[in-house]
Amino acid sequence: MKANEQLLYALGTVDLRYMPDLTAKERSPFLRWAAAAGGICAALLIAVLAVHQTRIGGNSAELLTPDNPADGVGCEQPDTGGRVGVETVDGLPKITASLTTGGMGFEGLMAYSVDELENGNPWREIPSDTAVLPVYENLLYTDRWEEGADYYTAEEDMRRVAEEAAQSLGMEVLSTKADTIGEIRDTVQTERLTSLTAECAGETGSATIRVSRTGTVSAEMSPSLPFDTEEERTAALDILSTFLGYRDAVIAESGDRDIYGELYTTVKVYEDSDDPVRKLLNYCAASSRLARVPGEGDGTDVHIVWKGPGLDGLNFLGGYPVVSEDEARAMLLRGEYLTTVPADTLPESGITGDRIDRVELVYRCSLRDEYAEPYYRFFVRLREGFPASAVEGLLNWGIYYVPAVRVEYLAEIPVWDGSFN
Repeated sequence: MKANEQLLYALGTVDLRYMPDLTAKERSPFLRWAAAAGGICAALLIAVLAVHQTRIGGNSAELLTPDNPADGVGCEQPDTGGRVGVETVDGLPKITASLTTGGMGFEGLMAYSVDELENGNPWREIPSDTAVLPVYENLLYTDRWEEGADYYTAEEDMRRVAEEAAQSLGMEVLSTKADTIGEIRDTVQTERLTSLTAECAGETGSATIRVSRTGTVSAEMSPSLPFDTEEERTAALDILSTFLGYRDAVIAESGDRDIYGELYTTVKVYEDSDDPVRKLLNYCAASSRLARVPGEGDGTDVHIVWKGPGLDGLNFLGGYPVVSEDEARAMLLRGEYLTTVPADTLPESGITGDRIDRVELVYRCSLRDEYAEPYYRFFVRLREGFPASAVEGLLNWGIYYVPAVRVEYLAEIPVWDGSFN
């Protein structure tokens, strides 16, 4: 469902229940609070949760650090990020997780069948008996709603990155322009550098390259690159390989329909790996996005490419014990989940096993996530006939997250119950 359509269904009661079914010796890490201010709007669909786990079994998977992907780090001392007084369990710092949306609406997908929601996630390659998975602190996270931390702070650094990006595309920088925004800090008006735009050209064409302070680099290319046939995709990735920094790129496509049945496809590219955990991290945390435009005939071309700082923005904390898929499914059915989906989009019976049509393991690691940690992401079919304006035959799935890290490694934090007063 597109953002503008989600506006129509945002103002519902969000059913966020995270109270795990614990033994008498265990205490839930989740506290509840109700949104008390009448001015709170549906744009603030913020739910805060605590840590993850993924599969339980006999043998631990090798843990990877971003800087040393080939070495196991299961025996290394976890890095608490220099924080004093951090509570630990078995030497691992307790962590929190967040689910924050930047706009009105909820996370949902529309399709004629669940098969259309295939997205290329490689998580099934991880052995089912994996008992621990790595968790990272997100160095680009801040508690400010509208922005993340600075990855680049100096104009000369942004200019150097733009020049390197242009060179990787066989071009040179012709001109640059720094973009700033005014802000007040400590009662003093200042100008903050937000991005740098570089106009570039070469023998093969031109490009507008933008470098963001949060580490994202994009290239808007002219002419665009054909991207339909296997040969065209191979050729396009060969051209982009140095810019993206991938030696062995994997293409992952996903689709979502609007209320009129129109299919929109998202394409991302990530680095392949023989290690299944590293491959999942690359898919979730270090992928690049390709924007396509109509090409010749019925074809489509790659017009804009975005890449982020990837794993460079993450600090390894340790390998955390995780729950299995079956355990996570049971937690979902007990109401121990995190979501932005309004409760009234479900049938009266709520979430039942026959409505869970798909599950995958993901790492959430946007600028609004304090930790890069695994979650089980469930696709739950919403009630038939929702939304009423959708064309006949379309189905709607709401997205529900269950933290994969075991409950004893989660910090006690408040959780919004989704209500408005």
